[in-house]
Amino acid sequence: MYSSDSFSRKTRVSAHFVDAAPAEGDIVTVEGWVTFYDELKKSWIPMEKARVSIYLDGREIGEAETNEYGMFSFSFMTPFAGKHKLEVRFKGKLGYEVSSKSMEFQVLKKEEKKRLGRLARDILILIIALIFLMFLTIFMAKFRI
Repeated sequence: MYSSDSFSRKTRVSAHFVDAAPAEGDIVTVEGWVTFYDELKKSWIPMEKARVSIYLDGREIGEAETNEYGMFSFSFMTPFAGKHKLEVRFKGKLGYEVSSKSMEFQVLKKEEKKRLGRLARDILILIIALIFLMFLTIFMAKFRI
């Protein structure tokens, strides 16, 4: 790891989950960016070929490297149901500071995810039915006058 000194540029790791509600055993993907602050341009610039380490509940589970746009992607199998912590760490390199991003996420049981999926489907059907009834009411009211 590299320490902060007067010649090191500030870095920033941004990350998010692609999958909203993973269940036990699902493959989940985390995507993100590594950027550095350019003092001359006064803006954050994507960092190409930056290596990030991925930690799940404090244990390293893999690495990824950023592309020419500073983006990385990493997929892994979810652990048991419950709350978990994922951390993406950029360990720094010569001239660039260390930075990291931590995120907590909830892993659902398979049955719970199926139940949520059915509930979401039922709500969508209800919304569509209500919109249809609203248009039907407007249509009928328009031709009664």
